[in-house]
Amino acid sequence: MWPLCKSTDNESHSRPTRSCRRAFTLLELMIAMTVMLMVIGALAGLARTVEQGYEYSEGYGIATQQARITLDRIAQNVCQATANEQFPGCLVVAETVNGYRYPDALVLWRPGGDASSPTGLGRTPANPSGLPCFNELLIYCPDPNAPNQFVELTAPGDARTVPAANDDAGWQSALAALKKNAGTRSVLLTDLLRTCSTSGAGNLRGAVRFETRLLPSAGDWASFKAGSAKWMDLPWTQNIYGPQAGLRQVWVRTELQLMPGVAWIESNKAAAEAVPYLGSAALYYQLTHP
Repeated sequence: MWPLCKSTDNESHSRPTRSCRRAFTLLELMIAMTVMLMVIGALAGLARTVEQGYEYSEGYGIATQQARITLDRIAQNVCQATANEQFPGCLVVAETVNGYRYPDALVLWRPGGDASSPTGLGRTPANPSGLPCFNELLIYCPDPNAPNQFVELTAPGDARTVPAANDDAGWQSALAALKKNAGTRSVLLTDLLRTCSTSGAGNLRGAVRFETRLLPSAGDWASFKAGSAKWMDLPWTQNIYGPQAGLRQVWVRTELQLMPGVAWIESNKAAAEAVPYLGSAALYYQLTHP
């Protein structure tokens, strides 16, 4: 119903005056503005959600792409590594800090497998039946000066022979010196590696982990060489063996934890969550009956 207003004799009481019509139009405008503000607020919230969703997808897409390239590179070099009885081709060098073990360095015997090889097909090892040289190795580990960077290291000018595969202290010392050597070449694979502080220490470490499994294991082979285990009783891979040789498997497992690859909005809590990526590869070679 129209509001009651004064009227002249020539105007009906059911018809609003001009001043009443103006007041009613202002009320409609205020209602329309209120509704418009509500719509704009809803659209702004929707746009923020879409923006965060886009950043989520983009960040995880970049991390996934870098993780896939890194894991594929490691797997390819594991499968093409050189191995013999003295060195299994793949070796994990772990560092112990305050009683905690950090297996974050992987060593591969890959002669000519780095960027310095003109063909990329590798070359003949200097000592195929013995231990490799440092210039024949590929080393995957976090950069000691920037733990968020995961790198591939090579030492092209170092022709020294590496320590024995079971010499943990020798390998830890050798890798520590190699990382500091000015002649060591470094290839950056990703700079999205998650970092965390070690227990009881203030330094940061990159969140990467390597594990290897040998079948037959080093203990099995030592038992056979000592005469306490028979050749046919060794746990050969897929039970493939003969009177003169048997098949050995070296299985390498890798875990990388990467952070999203873009600068996210601070209010987006998902930006602080690392994403784990898992990879594995296997090397097969024969052990010869002595």
